[in-house]
Amino acid sequence: MKFLEKIRKEESLKNLIERRKRIFKRVRDEVIKEYLREMPLNLNKFLYNYYTGGIIKKYPEDFIVEEITPDKKILEVGKSIEFKDVDNWKGSFIHFTLEKKNWTTLDAIREIANRLGVPRKHFGFAGNKDKYAVTTQRVGCFNIKLEKLKSLKIKNIVLRDFQKVNWKIKLGDLWGNRFTIRVREPEKDLENLEMSYFLNYYGIQRFGTTRPITHVVGKFIIERDWERAFYLYCGTPLRFDDEKSRIARELVDEGEFKEAYKLFPRCFFYERKMIKRVIETGDYKKAFLILPPYLRCMFVNAYQSYLFNELINRRYEYGFSPYEGDILINNIPTGALFGYKFEFASGLQGELERELFEEENLSREKFKIEDFGYFQGGRRKMLEKIYNLTYKVEENSYILRFCLKRGCYATSVLRELLREDYASYKVA
Repeated sequence: MKFLEKIRKEESLKNLIERRKRIFKRVRDEVIKEYLREMPLNLNKFLYNYYTGGIIKKYPEDFIVEEITPDKKILEVGKSIEFKDVDNWKGSFIHFTLEKKNWTTLDAIREIANRLGVPRKHFGFAGNKDKYAVTTQRVGCFNIKLEKLKSLKIKNIVLRDFQKVNWKIKLGDLWGNRFTIRVREPEKDLENLEMSYFLNYYGIQRFGTTRPITHVVGKFIIERDWERAFYLYCGTPLRFDDEKSRIARELVDEGEFKEAYKLFPRCFFYERKMIKRVIETGDYKKAFLILPPYLRCMFVNAYQSYLFNELINRRYEYGFSPYEGDILINNIPTGALFGYKFEFASGLQGELERELFEEENLSREKFKIEDFGYFQGGRRKMLEKIYNLTYKVEENSYILRFCLKRGCYATSVLRELLREDYASYKVA
């Protein structure tokens, strides 16, 4: 009898634990889905009436991004530029032009580092470039022999224009980018195009092109809710996911981490790395800490960007002419990038900023995350200039070419023609 009672007690305890797990999972999933519903991408205002519709990026060659260096040299696709070596080279730093197709900047650099047998941190670059495109940019590397760089052969990657220097390339070390974009199958003809400024939204890439949830992950991190941040990023299937990754994400949601780790395709490098860390430690924060600092910042930066975009929407109904109390850059009103060290505007813009700050239940201290990152914040122009805009109409397509300063998104210009507002996405 005592033996049977012991078994019943153990079974009851096991059932209780399983029931609690199910309840916790249901509550966790409901909160994640609620945040996703409440935080759709908010790029939904327009300055012009040039709608044509159409398709971009049918082929990588339809979207060309050429970096413009700080001294305004355009790194043209397929062309070499002479960069003069320094006279007193100390043997450490080499810069080169990276031309790539169908690679993200991070993946391309990681592949180059792996082929050379050196850490990825030995490389630096000024900014990320699109994956499904043909792009150029300057990259710097440290303590790597020039002969090894020149001998590399990687599909859809070209290295050229090598230069011996004594300094690093850091994020932001560029003037901007030149874009050459083909829009295919427009519904309407493009005529009399004149655009000088655009709404300076952070573009879709900031939030995730296929899974636009990075800003929501960032909000969970700001709230120190590492568990929900992990399950949203590594789990939570969305309608954009392919079948294999969708099943892997479902396994994450069920707590079947080992099976999810095995099933995730290897291209999901960081998800697999984070899942492995949770298996090893059971600590969701440590799963994020295993990411490179640049990627860790990505989540909170995306949340800051989402809130900035919302400030553009709220200011839109009042117009963007300067008001009393605006903080101006080149006579253009700016919006706050919330952080621990940003400045509120006063007047109308200040009211809009403080209202949103309070709605989000924010404080400056929330942007100081111990062992993770400190996010200063700042100001950003709500309108930006389009430089050297030209267009050429061809049969069943047209080609746009224009330049934007660093930090601006070509997709935010294209919205005016394609009317993509990315207003909603659905939870699978």
